[in-house]
Amino acid sequence: MDVTSYDPKKVNVAVDGAIITGYASDSMITATKNEDAVTTEVGCKGDVVYSENANESGTITITLQGTSSSLPRLRSLASSRKQISVTVSDANDSDDISITAQKCRVVKMPDVSRGKTSGNVTISIFVPNLQVR
Repeated sequence: MDVTSYDPKKVNVAVDGAIITGYASDSMITATKNEDAVTTEVGCKGDVVYSENANESGTITITLQGTSSSLPRLRSLASSRKQISVTVSDANDSDDISITAQKCRVVKMPDVSRGKTSGNVTISIFVPNLQVR
């Protein structure tokens, strides 16, 4: 029997050199490619052609609590339109995933929301060359 464990404390995200803190309760980060790596085409007689997609871009989505101390910095990066670096590291034994990306941009200013609870804020970061290792 194979048993593994996952510890969210072993996942770290740094944006422009600063460690992000104050994650939401359900999700921390999601890294997604913006397009499929290959496009398929099947001819009339069943011949198949694979077209490699040169688009290596992706999006890293970070979900924070509305009270996260990282939000002012992320809002500042969005308003300054600065290119930033993003690093994601996962030291869990079963995953050991890492992402290091340069020349990234915060896609839009993180929302401001106030209500009965602190709520969650989603930050989307465009990554020109998303490589998950």
